[in-house]
Amino acid sequence: MRRLSAAVFALVLASSPALADALADSVARGSIRLGVRSDAPPFSAARPDGSFVGYQIDICQAIVAEIGREAGRPLAVESVVVDAGNRFRMLAERKVDLLCEPSTVTLERRSLVDFSLPTFVTGAGLMARLSPGPVALPPLGGGGVGVPQTPPRRLGVLAGTTTEAAVKAMVASGALKAQVIDVSSHGDGVTALSAGLLDAYAADLEILIDLRDRTATPEQFAIADRLLTLETYAVAMPRGESALRLAADRAIARLYREGGILEIAQRHFPGRAPGDAFTAMVLFNALPSR
Repeated sequence: MRRLSAAVFALVLASSPALADALADSVARGSIRLGVRSDAPPFSAARPDGSFVGYQIDICQAIVAEIGREAGRPLAVESVVVDAGNRFRMLAERKVDLLCEPSTVTLERRSLVDFSLPTFVTGAGLMARLSPGPVALPPLGGGGVGVPQTPPRRLGVLAGTTTEAAVKAMVASGALKAQVIDVSSHGDGVTALSAGLLDAYAADLEILIDLRDRTATPEQFAIADRLLTLETYAVAMPRGESALRLAADRAIARLYREGGILEIAQRHFPGRAPGDAFTAMVLFNALPSR
């Protein structure tokens, strides 16, 4: 990749001040504010020591490193905790520069914020407490789309997510017959499922797999191999920040071209082979630097 000197980088920022405020402010401040989640592993989660870890966080760290290279000096990271309900408001209020958590790209959201190149493909899945014995995990990106033949009677879902919107739309259209029950966190959803208050819990597939693995008895939970929806994740940022978006896209395209994304995926999804959708995302977005 062709690198800009610090002087040229500053000139690029100055040439379009209205669009480069967030990036220019971050470079001047010497740090970038990352919006992180404590409750969305393996994409964004809190460690016991108060730090944060996850697939999306690693991608954001690569973006921060890319900006530091272009600026000629490393930038520090400020982690700002967000949740599913306030994350886009935090962006709009410019309290964070990048959302480093599982943000699904939708046209409605694109009217409010900007998104980077795609960073992940997944979809809403279902987890039930059925005690069926070992269940083979689907590949990254899922193994097809379809409504279950025997839908759950009481279906839990995290409020404020695209999964909630999709499930409620399916119920309204008659495609899915279930009572939808909102919960305030993924942890609450698993607790309710374990207690028999829910028949199934809906969330993005990889989040369900991580939640299942963290329970004391993962063998008692089954995850459907078919998805209810197909969704694309990306890194969200304040609307109109074209310089910041380009810096993010440079970093993501570099990860795709040089294979760094596979190392990140193996770190956070051990034992999971990339599916066709994930592989296609990487190939189609490994943009050349020039």
